[in-house]
Order: sequence, then C-alpha cells, then structure tokens
Amino acid sequence: MLSIQNGLLKRLLLRYGITVSVVAVAFLVRLVLTEYVGPGLPTYVTFYPAVMLAAIIFGFWAGLLATAMVAAISAYWILAPVGFAIALLSDFVGLCFFSGMGVFISVVAEFYRRTRQRAQELSLELTKANETLRHLSSKLLSAHEDERKRIAGEIHDTLGACLTGIKFKAENAQLQTGKTANTPTESLNTIIPLVQECIEECKRIQMDLRPSILDDLGLLAAFSWFWRRIQTIYSNTRIEREIEIEEGDIPPRLKIVAFRVTQEAMNNITKHSKADLVRFRLRKLDGRMELVLQDNGQGFDLEKVLSSESTGRGLGITSMRERTELSGGSFVIESTEGKGTIIHASWPLHGNG
Repeated sequence: MLSIQNGLLKRLLLRYGITVSVVAVAFLVRLVLTEYVGPGLPTYVTFYPAVMLAAIIFGFWAGLLATAMVAAISAYWILAPVGFAIALLSDFVGLCFFSGMGVFISVVAEFYRRTRQRAQELSLELTKANETLRHLSSKLLSAHEDERKRIAGEIHDTLGACLTGIKFKAENAQLQTGKTANTPTESLNTIIPLVQECIEECKRIQMDLRPSILDDLGLLAAFSWFWRRIQTIYSNTRIEREIEIEEGDIPPRLKIVAFRVTQEAMNNITKHSKADLVRFRLRKLDGRMELVLQDNGQGFDLEKVLSSESTGRGLGITSMRERTELSGGSFVIESTEGKGTIIHASWPLHGNG
C-alpha cells in the first residue's frame, strides 16, 4: 500500500511540476519577446499554448493550475500597477476572459483526454478480441485437420482392411474353384476387380483427407507425390517445380498449411484456369518460407471473385488466405483476365512450433 501511495505521489509531483515549468517557460518567452516587440505584445500570447499543453497532456486540474498561475503572474508582473491591483477595466476584462477560456480549454482537454483514453482501451480490447478469434480459428483448423487425419486412419484401418480381406478370400476361392473341373469362376473374376477398385477409391479418399506421407516422410515427399498425381490426372498440364528448402527447415505446423494451400490452389487451377503450364516454387529466403504458384491460364477479375466468395460461391481464395494468415504468414494473389494468376504465400521460419 505504501509503495502504491509513493508511486501516486511521484506521478502527481511530476505532473504538476511539469505544469509549473511550462507556465514558467511561457512567462520567460513572453519577457524575451517583449524586449524585441515592445509593450504592444498581447498579454496572453504565450500563455494560451502553455495552458493548452498542460491541459491536453495532464488533464483538467493541470490546466486549471496553469490558468491560475497565469492569472497570478499577469496581475503581479504584467498588468499595471504591480501588486495584484488592476487599474484598467480592459485589463480586468481581459484577465477574466483568459481565465474563462483557461477553464474552458481545461474542460475540453479533459474530455478529449478521456475520450482518447477510452478509444485506446477499446482498441486494446478489440486487438485482444481479434487475437482470441485468430487463436480460436487456428485451433478450429487444427481440430479440423486432426479429424480428417482420424477419419483417414479409420478408412485405412477398417474399411480398407475389410475390402483387402474380401479380395484375398475371393482370390483364394478363385484358385480353389479353378482346380475343380467344370466349376464356373466368372462371378469371382468380376468380383475381384470391383473389390480392387473399392480399395483404390478408399486409398484416394484417405490421401485426400490426410496424406499419410506428410506425417511419415514430410512435406517435400508429400509434394513429390502430389505433383506426380496431378501430372497423371492432368497429363496436358505441364508442371515446373523449383524447391530450394530442406525438410528440416520447415516448422512442423506449417507443413499441412503449405500443403493445403497448394492443394486448394491446384484445385482452382485445374477446374477454372484452363492453364497448360503451372510453375511451383518453394524456397527459403531471408528467414522466410515462400510458396509461389503461377499459371498461364485465363485469369479472372479478382474483385469480382472476392465479392462472390462473400456469398459462398468463390474459388477458395478466402480459405487459402485464412489458413496462411492464421499460421502467421502473409498471402497475396494477383490475377488479370487473359494473363494468368500468381499466388504467393510466405511464413517466417522462426517463432513457429
């Protein structure tokens, strides 16, 4: 309690000590100006700024103190005759007007100071709320990825294993029936390819939900698999890849983000751009990881697309931006109709766990 009182006393002394100093400086400046300008200098020319400065910085009571000090100084040293006796009515009216203006300035300054303080408090609250929202959104994305990983694992461990068992039994039955004369195997011959197709479809769904190679071998291996798959499906699209970063340089939590951004971007390119060339670059530069995707497709009106995204009909640009920014990165997209699109995302490599 004593330390709090001492701190409060020090702040008060500092506040009002500076107020007294400001008024003293204004008085000295007026004396100097009088030497050069002569007695015709307006009485309060340097005092108004002093009162305003004290009131704006320290509030109402400091402004009131400055006003009282100026009134005392004026009555004793400036307005004739000296000694707190004002001879002229005009000087008395002038002093009253200054005092009234000093009080008014102090009130307005106090209102401004409290408004600014409240605005700062609201801004701080808004910043905290935004940080909380970003944190919750990040947690939501992480939970979403965890759920996708769990479902992919369930498909692999249950449905995939079940289909594999069915295929094995069917193949075994086919071999056994093949040894017996006049035993039809046509039905088994049609079942096995169908089961194999189901297994491949399960693998595809599993990899789309959460590529296990990303967890097992890392981002670079996952990208290698991803681009081979894209090249197989879209054989008419040429892919140029440039990777200048080591696996060990990539923070773990950025791996899935970079992969999802690339996955979403390629989904857009293959569906909408009509491009036959895609350039992909992943590199380490100045302590950041940079990911760039450029296509030579038809491009689009960025403003129009972003507007359509707000109504839920967009191309996933908002999703890519949110993933990037929620993970501490920056996201930029450039597109011109008829000239293709460039997607640029980057993340700091330090401070990410």
